[in-house]
Amino acid sequence: MRLVRKSTSEAVSLEDGFLWSDEFEWKSIEQKQERAIDGTLIVQEGTKKSGRPIALSPADKSMGWIKRRDLRTILAWSALQEQFTLEFEYPHDNRHFNVIFNHEAGALEAKPVKDIPTVSEDDYYNVTMRFTELDNAN
Repeated sequence: MRLVRKSTSEAVSLEDGFLWSDEFEWKSIEQKQERAIDGTLIVQEGTKKSGRPIALSPADKSMGWIKRRDLRTILAWSALQEQFTLEFEYPHDNRHFNVIFNHEAGALEAKPVKDIPTVSEDDYYNVTMRFTELDNAN
């Protein structure tokens, strides 16, 4: 898996231990139902064009690790208000998503794997990243 900054084509590789935890929670149809004064059901619905959440979290504590140096890059990118490409690089899944960081949901959470202060840029962190998928036309 890779996160690519669209404006510069810089990329950060992400290990395969991330789980897309909300992959099947997205509902592409938005629907509102209400009743008219006589009890008739009124349904309004439409297809969402974008806005799907993508939360990548460690499948367990031994996965979803990022080196401190890469985490610092991702943290800096999250403050840029730019678009990124999230690329899956699995043999069975090579989808690409046009995304922004989802700050409303808490874009980035990180904790040292060893639960002690880090001493090197090579020390690992467990990380959860939250994105919002945009329509490719955006």
